[in-house]
Amino acid sequence: MDILTLAPDFSPRTRQRELYREGSISRRVRVRNLWSELRRAGNKTLVRLGQSTRIADHSDHSRTPTRGSEDYELTNDAGEVIQIARFRADGSLLLTDRQDVKTPGSRGGRRLTLYARSGVPVGQWPTATAFYQKWLKMIVGKKESIIVSDSAFVGGLMHSFSSPHASFVQALHSHHRNDTRHTTGHLVERNFPVLSNADRFDRLAILTERQRDDLIRDNIGSDNLVAIPNPFHGEAIRSIKPRSRERGVTIARLSGIKRLDHAVQALAAITHPTPPTLDIYGEGDDRGRIENRIAQLGLNDSVRLHGHDSRARDQFAKSSFSLLTSRSEGQSLMLVESMASGCIPIAYDIDYGPSDIITDGVDGFLVTAGDPRALAEALSRFLIMDEEDVVAMRAAAVETSKRFSAEAVTARWGQVFHELTGAPTTPSRGVSASVSAQLVAAEVTDENLELSIRLETGEAETASWAKLTWIGRGKDGYLRVAMRPSESDRGLLFTGAVPVDQLILGPSGFLDLFVDARIDGTRARKRVAVGPDVAPVSIGAVELYATAHGNASIRRPADPAASPA
Repeated sequence: MDILTLAPDFSPRTRQRELYREGSISRRVRVRNLWSELRRAGNKTLVRLGQSTRIADHSDHSRTPTRGSEDYELTNDAGEVIQIARFRADGSLLLTDRQDVKTPGSRGGRRLTLYARSGVPVGQWPTATAFYQKWLKMIVGKKESIIVSDSAFVGGLMHSFSSPHASFVQALHSHHRNDTRHTTGHLVERNFPVLSNADRFDRLAILTERQRDDLIRDNIGSDNLVAIPNPFHGEAIRSIKPRSRERGVTIARLSGIKRLDHAVQALAAITHPTPPTLDIYGEGDDRGRIENRIAQLGLNDSVRLHGHDSRARDQFAKSSFSLLTSRSEGQSLMLVESMASGCIPIAYDIDYGPSDIITDGVDGFLVTAGDPRALAEALSRFLIMDEEDVVAMRAAAVETSKRFSAEAVTARWGQVFHELTGAPTTPSRGVSASVSAQLVAAEVTDENLELSIRLETGEAETASWAKLTWIGRGKDGYLRVAMRPSESDRGLLFTGAVPVDQLILGPSGFLDLFVDARIDGTRARKRVAVGPDVAPVSIGAVELYATAHGNASIRRPADPAASPA
């Protein structure tokens, strides 16, 4: 197995030795790096990488040094990088990365040029995405491969990657919405390139079934979603020993999203004859505020802040309960670690993790999210439970934790890999040139914008499903709704309804309309053209209109004419 890395100042050999000494990898795992390999590559390899590219202009090297002992960055008056020159160990020029192609001196437009050891250009790419994908395709070659990425940055580069010999699996480890209170909120910015192209991966792996269900319900994801939790690498206890019922523990970063002040407030509301205690392990910017809250509630003897402790997880085996009060999580391994030690979790029922791990009243407690009083009530119930019931709950918690063992999670990944390798050759994730989408009707009802779109495909191509997709021009909005198919004289006609209150414009002021479809197994996205019989449509404070290129978009009527899109 190869671990591929893209950082330009990364030593793969050093990192491989470190991981091996830590016991994280075996001798069968190799760490590789794009830049390390290119700097050592001979001309034959460089020419093969640049094969089929068109070298339009190779004068960029005149703006930066042509020899150097370390990479060089050229900046403009605003301090922005507008060109990078990368060098080999012998000082020769390896690559120039120009980032002001459109207007010299101002960022915009890109051109990466690869040079042979003699200084002759042998390859050129208009985007970093095209460059990285060509390298990955060369690595794969004709070997049947499965590529797994857990980086949103890499996923944003590789969602359009296609090879008849490789399947691409992207992992997502966090919440997908910026505003976790509303399912129609904006997507998390760092994950936008992944989520807005979710269909294009062979598999998109998320951590919980609940998030998978939400992604499908919101039409962000489709049938390529799989739920695979993070593994717990420790061992579940084999015997449950008596412990003080009143001792609690939590391990969390001291930050606002963890809402540890809710845990403090819950303890203050407990009226049990023997007041519970809470040991908090972790550090963060919110420490001062939490300390003040502890003092205000007179809990200095009951709630203790221990800071960072590398052995904090050992405390679960000595504690009776744990509290989770976060606003959101990807999964929360803390719950699993707590349960593996027989420490009963009492958790806000947030997105995501707790409800996929805890069965309320059986192996822990689920509490209404954001309600310290409900948290206190659950803790009070636990404190007065019969010891026999508590022992049974601890045993159930330990058993639940085994579902998240490294062996169980590895088996789940193995199942996904087996599905991919056993499936027919993965179709191209590109868009058929014969596919077109045209808006033929638009009507506003009381609550919805009703749209009819004609999807025309090649003679032998059929669309199994289609979704109406709005994308903020500044990556500041994303919305998809399912469409209903019906036959027409000219191709398939799809009809969809967009709730008017969900057409929210971000800072860019524009939403552009696309159709996402599965055509003969191929996932395709097409910009929607406006038909000749469709006039601009007012939708409250915004309007549906045709751009300068004749495509459908939404804007505020007071905005100036849209830029071509």
